[in-house]
Amino acid sequence: MVVRAHEHRYLALDGLRGIAVLLVFCVHAAGNAAKVVYGHDFEAASFLSLNSAGERALFWLFRSHHGVFLFFVLSGFLIGRMWWPRVALPYARFAWRRTLRIYPAFLVAFAASLLFAWHSGTWQPSEVARAAGNLFFLNGAPASRVVPFNIVTWSLFYEMTFYLVFPLLLFFARSAVTVAIAGIVAPVIAVLTGADVLVLCWSLLFCGVLLASSEHGLRASLARVPAPLVLLFYFAITTAAMLDALPVIVAMLAFGVAAAAIIAKSLEPGNLIARGLALSPLRALGRVSYSFYLVHWMIVVLVARSVDGVLPPLAATLAIFAVGFTLSAIAATVSWWIAERPYFAWVATA
Repeated sequence: MVVRAHEHRYLALDGLRGIAVLLVFCVHAAGNAAKVVYGHDFEAASFLSLNSAGERALFWLFRSHHGVFLFFVLSGFLIGRMWWPRVALPYARFAWRRTLRIYPAFLVAFAASLLFAWHSGTWQPSEVARAAGNLFFLNGAPASRVVPFNIVTWSLFYEMTFYLVFPLLLFFARSAVTVAIAGIVAPVIAVLTGADVLVLCWSLLFCGVLLASSEHGLRASLARVPAPLVLLFYFAITTAAMLDALPVIVAMLAFGVAAAAIIAKSLEPGNLIARGLALSPLRALGRVSYSFYLVHWMIVVLVARSVDGVLPPLAATLAIFAVGFTLSAIAATVSWWIAERPYFAWVATA
């Protein structure tokens, strides 16, 4: 089948989502494998403090936090594209559509997370305030004391606040470039004055907006840069961050640039990045990536608990990755059919 250029762009972006969620999966699979096999808490470790090649390989995968950061830049780009250079929808309709996009799959996973927490003995139904806080993603708010049920949902706080605020900022500023620069700089200033470093996630979202608002010029410039060089830059930044070789602010902003470059190259049919991201397995994973993101952590933890002390180290590690991924993909596909597909069908006819 011949893939037309405009179709190829979206196939590649699906593949990019697949890469992003695979990286997020590796964070939790590697972290749980480290606890089961080596008895290590990687949150308190560094690459150079580890002794074996196996430990360092798991740590490298564990520090693949750039998967969720890649989602942020991609979300900023796609939402920015909707609002620049034309107005996409009336604000209320846009906010309602974003809510309908986010909440159904979240609620399916939220129900599962309540059962998971109750079965694990970490929650009682009487903790109504905690449940309410999680329903509104307050577990992801900076300096929040809301304990999460599903640890991955912290990112939804940044997504939803961006969806709600960005169109308003654009309305008042009248320039997506101005809004993007302000959205990148303001969180940096906040961190420099003592805010939680995670507020830099808003900077990443606005890096995507900056790409969308300057897409023609940036893509024309990047067209002259070989795809392998863009990949090398991306790996250099993420590796330096993994080794803690860069200050956090520098690492996050450099990642925003690298991720924007990857997105731009994925929109340019024929290069190495675009062809790789258009591969069918990555596209298939990308289509269910949101549901996969929401369910995989609980499944990985359950698999890790089931193999702990039962299987030898290598078999336990392989089981956490292979069985965890397979069960997560199955659960994500079911969730997609139940909670995501109806939304896309509605949007197509609205």
